[in-house]
Amino acid sequence: MIRKQTSAAVAAFLLSILLIGCGGAADTTETPAETTVAQAPAANPTKPPPVVVAADTATPAAGDESTGASDAPAENAADAPALPTPLPTVAPTEAPPTAVPTDTPVPTAVPPTAAPVVVQPTAVPPTATVVPPTPAPQVGANGLIATNFAIQSRAELTVNGSVWFEFTVANQTGGEVSYNALGVMPRKNGVDRGDWYQQSYGGPDSTIKPGGLSWEDRIKLPEAGDYTLRLVICFDGFDACLTQRGTWHSLSPEIPVTIR
Repeated sequence: MIRKQTSAAVAAFLLSILLIGCGGAADTTETPAETTVAQAPAANPTKPPPVVVAADTATPAAGDESTGASDAPAENAADAPALPTPLPTVAPTEAPPTAVPTDTPVPTAVPPTAAPVVVQPTAVPPTATVVPPTPAPQVGANGLIATNFAIQSRAELTVNGSVWFEFTVANQTGGEVSYNALGVMPRKNGVDRGDWYQQSYGGPDSTIKPGGLSWEDRIKLPEAGDYTLRLVICFDGFDACLTQRGTWHSLSPEIPVTIR
């Protein structure tokens, strides 16, 4: 009885060693699927690591003698290491960068520019030509000058009326002065009217003494209007003076009169 128990124990021990030996051989003879080691993903901050897919090892069909290996015990399959979980093969699509809106100025409607108003220059009316006033005749000639010339109060200031006047001529030379004509010259509209000249004193080879002379006379004017009257003298010969071919020299200022 004890021998049977010993034989059974030895048999059990040998069987355990056999099983351990078979299990160790099975562990060292790993299939390609078991020996494939997953590679550590490369460091990439923006993309996922490459996917390592475990190669599928075809399981030999039952009774297939081409492999030359017997079926492994069921308990050996439980001791095989677990295969790594396959990672998804489709890499996630990176979202495109969000466009940053720019501050685009909104175009402001510009009102149409009003057409410029052209201001026409104001026409300047032509100015009337200003006639310079006739300079006052120089008073005095050859030492002679009228110290008095006036229109008398009895003068008739009408057309062909007797316009009485009086005058005094002084001789400042201290000697006799020859002359030919002495009288009153009317001027109308700024023009001497020699045809209406009034001869009052003198003649050919006449002289004025150092003491001078005084006289009165009258003149008649045939047209109405505004006139000036002044005392004049001529030294160019009696005939030349009376025919207005000589030069008249004023001895007095002009006196204005109006003939109606």
